[in-house]
Amino acid sequence: MQIDEKTFGETIRRLRIRKKLPLEEVAARANLSPISVRSLELGRGSTLSTVIHVLKAIDETGFIMDWIAKSTESSPLQVLRNAKKMTSEPKRAPKKTT
Repeated sequence: MQIDEKTFGETIRRLRIRKKLPLEEVAARANLSPISVRSLELGRGSTLSTVIHVLKAIDETGFIMDWIAKSTESSPLQVLRNAKKMTSEPKRAPKKTT
C-alpha cells in the first residue's frame, strides 16, 4: 500500500481548519513544534508518532482507520489484473545447458 504523503497532509490540514484550530494551538496540544505540524500538513515526511499526536490534538483519531480502509480498496480494473496474475501459468526457469 502506497500512501501519498502530500494528500494525507492536506487532508489533516483541512480537518484542522474545519475545527477552526490554529496550527500553533494544535502543536501545543500535541506537544510538538509548529514546524513539525506544518511539515506533516505539507507532506514533507513525518513520523507515525507525529501523525498520532496531531490526530489526537484535533480529536480525529478515527481518521487514520478510514484513510487506511480507503487506501487499500482496489479499483475493479486492479482486481481483474490481480486475478489474471494469480491464474496465469507459473513461469519456468530456463533449462540449464551443459
